[in-house]
Amino acid sequence: MDKRFWEKSCRYSIRKLTVGTASVLLGAVFLASHTVSADSIEVKQTEQTSVETSTKPDSEPRAVEATETTEPPLAENPVSKSKATGETQTTNRQASEEAIVEAKENKENKNTELPVTKQENYQLNYDQPTAPSYDGWEKQALPVGNGEMGAKVFGLIGEERIQYNEKTLWSGGPQPDSTDYNGGNYKDRYKVLAEIRKALEDGDRQKAKQLAEQNLVGPNNAQYGRYLAFGDIFMVFNNQKKGLDTVTDYHRSLDITEATTTTSYTQDGTTFKRETFSSYPDDVTVTHLTKKGNKTLDFTLWNSLTEDLLANGNYSWEYSNYKNGHVTTDENGILLKGTVKDNGLKFASYLGIKTDGKVTVQNETLTVTGASYATLYLSAKTNFAQNPKTNYRKDIDLEKTVKGIVEAAKAKDYETLKKDHIKDYQSLFNRVKLNLGGSKTAQTTKEALQGYNPSKGQKLEELFFQYGRYLLISSSRDRTDALPANLQGVWNAVDNPPWNADYHLNVNLQMNYWPAYMSNLAETAKPMINYIDDMRYYGRIAAKEYAGIESKDGQENGWLVHTQATPFGWTTPGWNYYWGWSPAANAWMMQNVYDYYKFTKDETYLKEKIYPMLKETAKFWNSFLHYDQASDRWVSSPSYSPEHGTITIGNTFDQSLVWQLFHDYMEVANHLKVDQDLVTEVKAKFDKLKPLHINNEGRIKEWYEEDSPQFTNEGIENNHRHVSHLVGLFPGTLFSKDQAEYLEAARATLNHRGDGGTGWSKANKINLWARLLDGNRAHRLLAEQLKYSTLENLWDTHAPFQIDGNFGATSGMAEMLLQSHTGYIAPLPALPDAWKDGQVSGLIARGNFEVSMKWKDKNLQSLSFLSNVGGDLVVDYPNIEASQIKVNGKAVKATVLKDGRIQLATQKGDVITFEHFPGRVTSLTAVRQNGVTAELTFNQVEGATHYVIQRQVKDESGQTSATREFVTNQTHFIDRSLNPQLAYTYTVKAMLGEVSTQVSEQATVETPSELMDDRDSRIQYGAAFGNWADSELFGGTEKFADLSKGNYTDEDVTATIPFNGVGIEIYGLKSSELGLATAKIDGKEVGELDFHTAGATEKGSLIGRFTGLSDGPHTLTLSVKREHKGRGSERSKISLDYFKVLAGTGNTIEKMDDRDPRIQYGAQFKDWSDPELYGGTEKYADINNSDSSAASEAQATISFTGTGIRIYGLKSLALGRARVTLDGKEMPSLDFYTSGATEKRAFIGEFTNLTDGPHTLTLQVDSDSPEGRKKISLDSFDIIKAPAIGIDSPSIAPLKENDKEISLTLPSGDWEAIAVTFPGVKDPLVLRKVDETHLVTSGDQTVLSIQDNQVQMPIPEATDRQTGKAIEAYAIQGTTTSSPVVAVFTKKDKKKVDESQPTTSKGDEPAPTVEIPEYTKPIGTAGQEVPPTVEKPEYTEPIGTAGQEESPTVEKPEYTEPIGTAGQEEAPIVEKPEYTDPIGTSGDQAAPTLTRPEYQLRTLKDKKTGVEIIGGATDLEDVAHLASRRVLAQELFGKTYDAYGFQLKNKENHNVQLQNQVLVRLPVSGEVQGVYYLTPTRELEPQDFTIRDGMLEFLTNNVSTYAVVYNTTSSPTVEVVNPHEKPTTTETEALVHTTDSAHQEKLPATGEERNPLLFLAGLSLVLTATFLVKTKKE
Repeated sequence: MDKRFWEKSCRYSIRKLTVGTASVLLGAVFLASHTVSADSIEVKQTEQTSVETSTKPDSEPRAVEATETTEPPLAENPVSKSKATGETQTTNRQASEEAIVEAKENKENKNTELPVTKQENYQLNYDQPTAPSYDGWEKQALPVGNGEMGAKVFGLIGEERIQYNEKTLWSGGPQPDSTDYNGGNYKDRYKVLAEIRKALEDGDRQKAKQLAEQNLVGPNNAQYGRYLAFGDIFMVFNNQKKGLDTVTDYHRSLDITEATTTTSYTQDGTTFKRETFSSYPDDVTVTHLTKKGNKTLDFTLWNSLTEDLLANGNYSWEYSNYKNGHVTTDENGILLKGTVKDNGLKFASYLGIKTDGKVTVQNETLTVTGASYATLYLSAKTNFAQNPKTNYRKDIDLEKTVKGIVEAAKAKDYETLKKDHIKDYQSLFNRVKLNLGGSKTAQTTKEALQGYNPSKGQKLEELFFQYGRYLLISSSRDRTDALPANLQGVWNAVDNPPWNADYHLNVNLQMNYWPAYMSNLAETAKPMINYIDDMRYYGRIAAKEYAGIESKDGQENGWLVHTQATPFGWTTPGWNYYWGWSPAANAWMMQNVYDYYKFTKDETYLKEKIYPMLKETAKFWNSFLHYDQASDRWVSSPSYSPEHGTITIGNTFDQSLVWQLFHDYMEVANHLKVDQDLVTEVKAKFDKLKPLHINNEGRIKEWYEEDSPQFTNEGIENNHRHVSHLVGLFPGTLFSKDQAEYLEAARATLNHRGDGGTGWSKANKINLWARLLDGNRAHRLLAEQLKYSTLENLWDTHAPFQIDGNFGATSGMAEMLLQSHTGYIAPLPALPDAWKDGQVSGLIARGNFEVSMKWKDKNLQSLSFLSNVGGDLVVDYPNIEASQIKVNGKAVKATVLKDGRIQLATQKGDVITFEHFPGRVTSLTAVRQNGVTAELTFNQVEGATHYVIQRQVKDESGQTSATREFVTNQTHFIDRSLNPQLAYTYTVKAMLGEVSTQVSEQATVETPSELMDDRDSRIQYGAAFGNWADSELFGGTEKFADLSKGNYTDEDVTATIPFNGVGIEIYGLKSSELGLATAKIDGKEVGELDFHTAGATEKGSLIGRFTGLSDGPHTLTLSVKREHKGRGSERSKISLDYFKVLAGTGNTIEKMDDRDPRIQYGAQFKDWSDPELYGGTEKYADINNSDSSAASEAQATISFTGTGIRIYGLKSLALGRARVTLDGKEMPSLDFYTSGATEKRAFIGEFTNLTDGPHTLTLQVDSDSPEGRKKISLDSFDIIKAPAIGIDSPSIAPLKENDKEISLTLPSGDWEAIAVTFPGVKDPLVLRKVDETHLVTSGDQTVLSIQDNQVQMPIPEATDRQTGKAIEAYAIQGTTTSSPVVAVFTKKDKKKVDESQPTTSKGDEPAPTVEIPEYTKPIGTAGQEVPPTVEKPEYTEPIGTAGQEESPTVEKPEYTEPIGTAGQEEAPIVEKPEYTDPIGTSGDQAAPTLTRPEYQLRTLKDKKTGVEIIGGATDLEDVAHLASRRVLAQELFGKTYDAYGFQLKNKENHNVQLQNQVLVRLPVSGEVQGVYYLTPTRELEPQDFTIRDGMLEFLTNNVSTYAVVYNTTSSPTVEVVNPHEKPTTTETEALVHTTDSAHQEKLPATGEERNPLLFLAGLSLVLTATFLVKTKKE
């Protein structure tokens, strides 16, 4: 839209009336099923209102295929503009339903359900009345309409207001007797065209601009006109009180299933109810009032002209003084008659009444008393005619007409009127039924909108889709002189509406009709087609005056229209070239016109109505195009891309639209076999239009010249709301899925443009992303539109209200479900994950096929077509050739055009059904857990035997390479073999035996990274750097240095960024004013960063990337270069926004928001929202005005698991300190104060070097903070995770029938063993490396040779080779296993041959068939079954001294580094921020250290187990008792060991964690070989020990699980043992033999007895099973 609207004040008012790790614990032998669960967190959305201060006219639609009616168009008079009373025919639909039911009865699968057959009852519901203001009218009042009349119902209490419109009530245009009106076109402006074109070709853009600005414009005068408000019906109920507090059970609703509004409430025991609808068959708006109770209906009624909303002076731009009118009242009704002042247009409305009460006339009002009911009938008309030859007037007695309409309606009883209205309306509305899943709620519509969650909002989305259809039916119905829906449909409350509520033709009018055809409402497009047809009359004058193309009667050579139009043939350009010049508007409108034929196939209408319009438009462009020698193109010149940029030659918008026009014209002319000479001329120019080009950044060019040095980027905005250069993608057919290069460029274009914009802009992008087959992105735009661009009454807002966004969203949703623009019908082409299950019926595809379908897990279950006119049916869907196809219930075969595409010939009335679709993977998600691990989940596919996962490396440009495959039979897979410095893409395909299904969409995992904001306190800036705030930047801030502002030292111009990882990316601004910076890493210069661009400023742009560093700490320095290249306005200046640190195999970061459920807040903490914060929220506690007891409630408790934590929050003058404890120990306080400007996302402090495990951090407002600063604010936390272990998976070659052995490819990298499981064989086979060329198996100790990194393994005889069974293999490294890969036993299925001949497009010869088995029953169960398991002992009873001891508990230690003797070592260092102003002593003292205490010893002993713990009394002061458990004399691989688990307990029986070491004494029963501590990561750590007095002694601060291992043969006691190697779990074929006579169980034997590492690995597993697993169960 343009600044004409924004020159006004945007405020309105209406005259106011008075109103994993568990899966690997037991290693390969105990591998359990792979399952994953996801917690669903519902985030409450905050309302957001944004007003774009646009400078151009903004009411543009975006293209999506319109949907067509199921019924064939009128046969008797296809060209007539009169009411299409006979269009609704039910015969074909009834035949369809009967045939579908018959087909269903013949199905093999009796469980398949018929797609939705019953219409939902869709309602907008509210529990409050509308505010009596313009704001209330726009955002809350509910709309009704019959295409010509519209009304808004306020639903007030004790009164009512119904504001109404009639769509032809306009100012401007010609006078009734005018002879000189010419559509606003200035004369002879074409004479400057040649000079403008030459100036552009010569590169003299300034001259071209000047000439265009002066000449290629139109007038801004009263003849342009505006859509006027009509009148208001007011009711005041004389015996009712006003206000919501005076009533109960208030309810206001709009039932869009019946197109009726209802207001009801109970007051003083009487229930009052009002219903309003606008009837198309009776041409009246009806309001019916009833009551139930003792009170009667007593009210005063009047009907008056709508007054402009100027009472409070908010609109100073112009006044409401456009109409003269007067009212005549009698007991039968109120007549309002008048004329529009400037053009003499006559208008009249009549409000009739029928009631059982007494009616009294008082001046211009009616008073009704004592009534039990009253019915009001409103008719409104003007003398407008859609006929330019009569100056758009007709001779009509308006008073007689409106009274006659009302009297005819009054002759019927109310129920008949309502029934006729509903029947007519539902004949259109009920054609499409949609079910997207989800659950209904009792929420009001306002609540549903405010609480909308995109993953759970399917019912609101359904309502929004159907509401668009409701609005189109209500604002556009075919009748004589009907106008199309305008910028506000048919509704308007003021005489100076935004953008005059006109017809904008650079996207908006087109968008209004995008949903018409596909959503089965083709009749609603007739007013638009007739309007464009009549526009040609004055359009020929525009063509003559602005293009020099002259027409004569019988020789129409072309017509022209531009951005804005009115009902009066206003075809001149706008009064500003930069939004007003749009010659391709005629070509764009012809897409909407021609689509009527594409969807209905009405040949008569095509020949008599559409073809003449197409031909004349094509003739215009055949003459207007100009040959540009430099580019060898026929071009539109000059051209302007709405509403963006500057004057150019042949921009993509114009060229694409002319391409589409010529394409469609030639298609029709060849079809009709006419005008071949013109076709030949058009074809020659068509071939040289060359509309699409890709720029240097890989995006679709908007301007052909944009990569040239002379292109100035004038007027360009990267995130502009228009995406005009993609008009060929949607609604055009210029792109297709077979043109990958252009589709990728279009994707890059949309990503660059961003997801923001006005309501209609978001709707436009829904359609564009749907055409790019990206359902999730399209759904994201739909969610953005619902959350931020939709009003309470579900009207779209630009802002302000603009109806095209509603229509665009409905179109976009239809495009996500069905597409048919490229010669075939594609069901579910862009289905989002949020709609994974659903049904739809009644959508229309091109060719007039009515489509119904049902899907589950995004896979089609059933698909049917009703062929309304016959013709070839071409369907494109993955593996559709393998489905079962029936025509009218009889099985047929189709012609297979290519994989996934078939063709059938159909006859009118045929019902074609498709069933038994092979499934496919449709919901792949991949999440990078750390540098080496990614977790994949995807949907189970019925009948799948296994799945093939393909992984590719993704480089910086987005290209993929280096393919790796994994074969699995699970739908959850963990890939532990990633390179931390690389990004990857994954795809998955399901295998049905040997038949492959379609590959899934890609899922990408990026390199693990940490985002560091420019204000991060770890970064040091020189004095030249300043701060800048901008909400569009990361964190809302940037740091910039501009050397032109002073004299600076080298230190002043340098930023120093410390980071820990393998690489770093720098993000900042790029602009024409910015220059260069020198980058150094660890003191070495690594390159030069360029912040300059000749184009528009780019925010959040990637400036540079440095990778391949060693994994660890590094320092990046960036210094502004004093020299620059002198490019344009470049100077020595840079701007930094944020940094992305690329993590290595070292520590990784988990981000925790302040709203994370793991955090517990005291009552003093409150919520705050700010989009510049992480997650848009913060938690703050303020105890400045509270007593001292409030501090205990100003505490946040953060539970986390990892090795450290960083705290982020706000820093400001008003904030103070927080007291800190970590795992109960007091730590240095944290300071939230800064003396400078408020810092958001500020780094507050960190605590690192913790033991990997669970920890608890508390932050409490320090009540000793300075007065007025007893407040803190928390934003987010970084949880530092320990390094992950990487391990590759093996792979098994596909199995062939009767294979005797498998070919196993070994994993790359480090691994210790491979376990292979054969179906039907109890024990897995474990392979270990003997050397680089040999492996040895468990069991029979077979040695296998390695050749080319593969080994051949025999398949055991006992293996179950049943189809679908799988051999499974996985690698083991320590306690980590890879996800299992499989090879599946398959059997070739014999094809069931159907002897019937397939149907072809000609119907006279057999079609080629493809041998594909029909999988009517599942042949595999991949993803359904629990994976193979190996029996393991259930430790349901104690193993050692049965029943003597308590169950063990495990407490994870705090610090991984041994602490030694208490008091000798330093405490762990805590990283804290540098405090610029020390508070107390915090920040200026060394980290706290532990001093040696004066020890008073305390001894704890468990007499049952003999365990003793001796330590300092202070260290053990919180301990109430020792709880221990032992398992004695266990045997494992020929060795004997005792196992102990012990914990220290407080009075509440909670575990106590030691801060200092204690002495542990354990009884022994033989010669001790070693003592091992089982760590939280399941590793065994050897311990130094001493034997004293028959007891084993060692120092530790880890109270947990220990094993005492004995030598096999006794020998004298050894005083001290120092183990030299740290074992890890390597093998899992452990043998456990318990000595408990009451309970003896064994793990599977492997025959291994002599390998010490194997023993220790087995010991780790058994200790885990004995204590940790048992403890969890208890």
